[in-house]
Amino acid sequence: MKRIKSVILFYNSKRRKAIAYSAAIERRLRSGGARVQKVCVNDPARELGQADAAVAVGGDGTVLYAARHVISRGIPVLGINAGGLGFLSGLEQKEFLKSADAFLAGKFSKAKRSLLSVSVKRGTKTVFGPQPALNDCVMRNPEARAFQLRACFGGQLLSDYFGDGLIVSTPTGSTAYSLAASGPIVMPDLEVFLLSPICPHTLTHRPIALSAAKELEVTVRQGSYAPQALSLAIDGQENFGLEPGDTVLVSRHPRSFELLVPAGFSYFDILRRKLSWGER
Repeated sequence: MKRIKSVILFYNSKRRKAIAYSAAIERRLRSGGARVQKVCVNDPARELGQADAAVAVGGDGTVLYAARHVISRGIPVLGINAGGLGFLSGLEQKEFLKSADAFLAGKFSKAKRSLLSVSVKRGTKTVFGPQPALNDCVMRNPEARAFQLRACFGGQLLSDYFGDGLIVSTPTGSTAYSLAASGPIVMPDLEVFLLSPICPHTLTHRPIALSAAKELEVTVRQGSYAPQALSLAIDGQENFGLEPGDTVLVSRHPRSFELLVPAGFSYFDILRRKLSWGER
């Protein structure tokens, strides 16, 4: 990477820790000669300028927000944890302050993460998207009622699902909602989708890994089990109301998301630390 001269600093104003961290990080970046554009993720979206890199201070939600706003500009993002688990964070705040010179010198690496491209067809019209998703897209009923979905992959019938919904996730999102639905943890550089049913009424329905080379189609079934209300959530932040007969189309997004990580970064180290692997 070239030397970083301009940074977009995203932060979550609902976390006191993130406010304090972002102020310290902003001072450190400016003292290193970088121009800083500060963006609060809780404020209305506004036009962003071009930058060499972005820094997201908060939990994974802050990184997801930053990703959606910089993907089209090709700006890489460094996540700094000021939340809970922070799977998308490359560093803790103290670690960043120690390595800020290396960051500004362009010595961090870019870890490419694949994205979903999600759209909705209603009849012959596209009524939503395509929208990028770094973690997942989720189809579920806000009411406590099961409903039917039909999934087709690469033009072939995969299965009919009856339950509380479906999660389609990237490998990056395998440690998010999909993991809570008993999905596997997948290395982020693999080119796959994960399809995880939410509370299926057939116990043999299990999560499945699908090649990202083909398109997945999920149709809301009509009939006696058609839902009264159904939502499609993109990374838990963008929502769209689905109707019986709608088809959600999921494919690999043409762009990749670039996550900045320091030298010696290990995904397995993140898993060990965040999930307490090996502890007794």
